[in-house]
This record gives sequence, C-alpha cells and structure tokens, in this order.
Amino acid sequence: MRLHRLSRHATVAVALVLAATACGGDAEREVSQEGKGGYRWVATDEICNVLPYGKLADPLGAREEAADRDKRSGTGAPGVKCVQPLVESGPAEYGNVKVELDLAYTESVDFSRDVFARARESTSKDMPDSGFTDVQGVGKEAYRFAFNKPTELRQVHALRLRDSNMLIDVTVTAEARTPPTADSLKAYDAAVDDFARGVLKALRRG
Repeated sequence: MRLHRLSRHATVAVALVLAATACGGDAEREVSQEGKGGYRWVATDEICNVLPYGKLADPLGAREEAADRDKRSGTGAPGVKCVQPLVESGPAEYGNVKVELDLAYTESVDFSRDVFARARESTSKDMPDSGFTDVQGVGKEAYRFAFNKPTELRQVHALRLRDSNMLIDVTVTAEARTPPTADSLKAYDAAVDDFARGVLKALRRG
C-alpha cells in the first residue's frame, strides 16, 4: 500500500526518531552484540519512512514520495521490506533508481551470524563473476555483489550486512546516464554504504 502522507501520530514518532539520530545520543552508540542482540522489532508501518534516503542523492537521486512496504508475516524472522523510488536530481549520475531494503530481526546474535555466514558462502560460490567483495565499516560484517557487468548501463548492486541480531539486504537498481566508469561505480557503492550505516543508526533502540 502506498502512503503519500503520514498520520499526525506517525509524523510525531518519525520526528522523534530523526531528531535522536541527528543529535547523536543513543543512536551513536553500539548496540549489544551478544545474546538476543540489540535490535528489537517494533511493529510499525513507518519504519520505511524514517530511513536516510537523502544519503543517496549524490549520485543516485532524491526521494520521490513515501516508501512502499510489505510487512513480513507467517514463519521466519520478523521484519519489513521497503521499496523506495528515487528521482533524478542535479548531481545524480543515475536515473530510474529503485532502492529495495529487506530488514530481518533474528532471534539471537548467534543465529544471525550463522545465517549471514551461510548466505555469504553461497553467494561467493554461486556468483563468482559478480564482483563479490567484503565491505568494512558497515555493521559488524558485510559484503557486496552485482548482478551485471560493470560496463552495462543498467546496474543492480546488492549490499548484505549483519549487525548484532539484525540482517539487512539493500538492493539498488539504477541506469547510468553514460557508460559507468570505475569512479562512478565507486561513488554508487559508497553512497549505498553510507545509507546502510544511516539505516542502522535509525533502527537502534536503547
């Protein structure tokens, strides 16, 4: 369901989350990395709309409207899926950008480590030509891979990360205005990394 504006209640909640993130405080500290971990699932439709999409504006574009979201249901870890289109802005080198975010709050840190390790091993083996690489400084562990060649105009990059009991997949689809260069692809990935760090800050709870 697409929402074009937040309820008054939700707007207040979003403002409080963003204010806490902007001011540092608890959002800057590391969450627990043991036991059940430091991320607690909060059943709210507005999670997708408090994420720092602005960090993607250069080079990927500006946020167009409220994100779509699909709350998880049934078996598996609780979480939420967010789908956010971006529109081309002044500095953007890419167009037709779609940001897909999949958040999973697992039952414990040990369980999240196991799931992440198995997914990492599978990806590195099954997609040897994907540019698979480990990423430092985004959560406790992360890796990146692409679904196409670096010379293609259409680029689909995925960043998978784990922090405490939280697992996050960020998949960004974009079309380059001109053939990608090593520098433009580096900027693309750096923006996604920065966005992912901001997502973790926005999701932390005391």
